[in-house]
Amino acid sequence: MAEILRKYRSLIVTVLLLIFSLTSLYSHHQPQEERSAMERATVWLTTPIQKAIVYIWAGVGIIWDSYFDLVDARQLAGENGYLLTLSNLRIRELEAVESENARLRRLLEFKQRHPYKYLPARIIGTDILGQFRTITINIGADDGVPQLAPVVNGDGVVGRIYALSSHSARVLLIIDQNSSVDGVILRTRSRGIIQGNASDERLECKFAYSLRTEDIEVGDEIVTSGIDRSFPPGMPLGRVEQVFRSEGGIFQDAIVHPAVDFTRLEEIMVLISTETQH
Repeated sequence: MAEILRKYRSLIVTVLLLIFSLTSLYSHHQPQEERSAMERATVWLTTPIQKAIVYIWAGVGIIWDSYFDLVDARQLAGENGYLLTLSNLRIRELEAVESENARLRRLLEFKQRHPYKYLPARIIGTDILGQFRTITINIGADDGVPQLAPVVNGDGVVGRIYALSSHSARVLLIIDQNSSVDGVILRTRSRGIIQGNASDERLECKFAYSLRTEDIEVGDEIVTSGIDRSFPPGMPLGRVEQVFRSEGGIFQDAIVHPAVDFTRLEEIMVLISTETQH
């Protein structure tokens, strides 16, 4: 009904005005005496009605126009909300792609800094909060992965292979308490052993068996020494967060924040040494 009134509003007003005009025209064809009386009566009767109709119809038109403008505005707002949702989803997709590209760039830069043979792999299972801190990757013995092979990503050392099947392997992470890697303070060349020290609250390592007289400071970077031949030298292990020196002992310990973010592991590489290939 509202749509009909809106659509034919002008026509209805025209008809009413036409009726009024015909009434006035009819009064002009009457004798002068009757016409004057009729004209006055017609004017007296129709003028208020005509004004009322015009005012009312103008008001109704404004109300209906406002109503339909509001409907249109709500529809536009709904469409804009839909487009905004699509835009946000697209932004998230682009952010995910950019994050992946950044990780791949770090992997490439890592390979350029450490020119060894690598097998790329993806993580298909994780157990960093269980009894053992491990991950499972999608390549195994049939893909050329050897037992105890080092595993790295673009940030540094991840761990080493400790269990193999044909097309998958399990990696013991350096934060596991059963893991140990020979490390060295990059600034002073002080040696020690990086041991897993993860707990339910913190995924961290410990730099142990460093002589108490060695110069170790918070912020020092620790890298692989290469002496134990499990990892090539110079690969990032982490940074010192705290240093503990006991009163009577000959060693000092340090808490180490790993170079690798183990909560965001995705792409990794298995390092294949030339000795293993022979």
